[in-house]
Order: sequence, then structure tokens, then C-alpha cells
Amino acid sequence: MTNLPLTLTPPAESVHRGFPGCGSDSEPRDAFDALMARLRNESVPFTVLWELTHVCNLDCIMCYNVKQNQPELSTEEAMDVLEQLAEAGTLRLILTGGEILTRRDFFAIAERARALGFALDLKTNGSLLTPASADRIAALEPVLVEISLLGATTETFDAIAQSQDTLRRVLRGIRLLTERGVRVKLNSLLMDLNFAEREQMFELARELGTEYEQAIKISLADDGSDRAGDHQLSRGQITDTLVTYQAPFVPVTQSPTRRTCKVGLSSCLISPYGVVYPCVELRIPAGDLRRRRFAEIWANAPILQNMRLNHVFGNLPECRVCPINSYCEGRCAGLAWKEHGDAYGGHTLACQHAQARFAQQHPGQPVPETPLQARFRFERQSGQPVVERQPVMLVDL
Repeated sequence: MTNLPLTLTPPAESVHRGFPGCGSDSEPRDAFDALMARLRNESVPFTVLWELTHVCNLDCIMCYNVKQNQPELSTEEAMDVLEQLAEAGTLRLILTGGEILTRRDFFAIAERARALGFALDLKTNGSLLTPASADRIAALEPVLVEISLLGATTETFDAIAQSQDTLRRVLRGIRLLTERGVRVKLNSLLMDLNFAEREQMFELARELGTEYEQAIKISLADDGSDRAGDHQLSRGQITDTLVTYQAPFVPVTQSPTRRTCKVGLSSCLISPYGVVYPCVELRIPAGDLRRRRFAEIWANAPILQNMRLNHVFGNLPECRVCPINSYCEGRCAGLAWKEHGDAYGGHTLACQHAQARFAQQHPGQPVPETPLQARFRFERQSGQPVVERQPVMLVDL
């Protein structure tokens, strides 16, 4: 690992090894949590994740973006989208890519966003940062800048990013931001290629003085293809990680009205082409901003209305009868939809994650099979699909 000068160690609570899924839920802890709960109940689009571009100078093996054969939003169109989001009540705007710094008009868009009062989060790979661009990012006063830490050695980082000299360039970018007082968070997606370096990456984040979080979910690509599935951690590796780091967890008692994720309630995704989706994983189009106003799409799109009204635990046929559903924290409607076309189904990684949690909590005990795994096993053994499931009785909240 590159030798680095030690900086201030971040607070313990800013360096996470909890490995939660995006569906993790909790009771409001403070006034902000209570406000967010109210905004979700009122379906206010508080947070928008906007992929400004699918162009990137890296070609990471686990990237889920799929470039389309159409022009991305122009500067003029992007400025109009900002106005629409402000009118709709969006407060938190997350700008991501691809790589945001490959857009020549990135700073024009970001500066206009700040002028409109958005709380700005930025996601960048950090490798293109220069002193000048770091100055401009600092001037934006972003709430947070997130950068991926894909390995602790040059060889590993380059293998995952499919680039050259990547770690050095990313570390330079991180330092340029932290030296200017920008709050930086590093994220590591654990996979078989960097699994052996997970402790080194953890220590590297401490040395850099940044916030840090490790994750285990490799997403299918936006078109459902599996670019990096061979590199997903095995259930044994996930269990080993949870046990080794004593990742905290409390089993959850499921109820019919509990949500496994907050899709469609207070956030959504905008693609570089102006298409609105419920979230970064669930790529069922809600509407096209080149044809309809954002507020109309947010209020009336069938997929958003469906997710708001019906996406509760009681409407998940396999999950609600799963013997280890109280250990499930990472079920994702989008990944279920990508894997087998059913946003109300389970998905393989969530099942493995739940089994790993069960194994962590009950060492030495047999790990139960989930209904989804049993169905897939039956299909493989019989060579034919199981009997059609009965129509799901949807529960309105």
C-alpha cells in the first residue's frame, strides 16, 4: 500500500462496516428523521439522484450504466430540469455519472443548482481532479463528495477500474478535496478481486481522514446483463466479513405494512437522457422530461403510484413466508425486477445476505433455504418453471 502521511483520524461513527441494504429502516431518531418521514408520507420528491452523463474515463467492471444511442440532455435542457426540480420541492440533489467531470458544462449546472438552493452531493471517481477543479468544487460547498475506493494497491485498483495508475490519481484527487475542507466519503464495493485488501482499504480511509463505508452489493447492469456477477462475494465470504468485523445487526419483526425499501416515496432517478425512474436499480420508466414536466411525472406516473401504494411486505409472496425474513436487510425491488422480472419478488443476493446474517447470529446452526432459492433449485432440477403463482392480492396503505 502506498505510504501516506497520517491525517486526523475520522470519528468512529463515520467509518462503517455495518453493510446495510438500501431497504434498511429505523424509527425516527431526531427532528431531521421525523421530517424525512413526513416528506415520505406526503410524497415530496426531497432527493433526486441525477446521472448527468454516462461518459466516464474509467471502465469499471461492475459499472451498471448502459449508454444509449441518443443525445444526453443539453446544457439548456439541464438548466430547465433544475428549475422544475426546485418548483417540485426537491432539496437534496445528488449529481453523479458516469463521471461528472467529463461534462464540460458540469460546473455551470452545479453552480446553478447551488444558486437555486439545492443541498448538493457529488459522486466522482476523483481521478480527473486538478487544483483548479478542486477549488471550484470547494466553492460549491457540497454537503458531501463521494469517491469509490476499489482497492488498496495499484494492481487491484487498475484491474477493477480497467485503467492505468488509477489509485495514485484517485488519492491525489481525494487529497485535493480534503486539503480544501471538502467533506469526502470513500465507498468500497467488496468483491473477490479486492476482498483480501478490505482491511488495507479500511486503514487507508483512516489515514486519509475521510468517512468510509464498505458495501457488498454488485448490481446488475441497467439492461439486466450481469457484467461482474462472477466477482460477487460468496455467501461464505459475506458471512466471514460480518463475523470478522462484528457488524452490528438486530433481527427485524416483519409486518404486512412494513416497507423493505422506500422506492417512490421521496426520491427518484433522472438519467442523462431525461428519463425519470423510481430509483437507480428499478429502471422502469416513469416519464420523459423532454415530453412531460417533472411534477406531472412524479405525481401521476403509474410505476411511482404503484410503488407508493403497494410496495409493502405483505405484497411480497416469497419474502413474507421466508423462514429467515427477519434477517433480511438488503432486498431491492430493482434487483428483483432485473433478476427475474418481478419487482415484488426476492433476489439472490438478498437471500445470501440474509443467510449470512443468520449464520453470523447463529454460528454452527444449519442455514435455512429461502423460498426463492428453493424455486430456482426446482427449476434447475426439473428443467421447467414451477406452477404459475397465484395473483398477488395488493394491500393499499
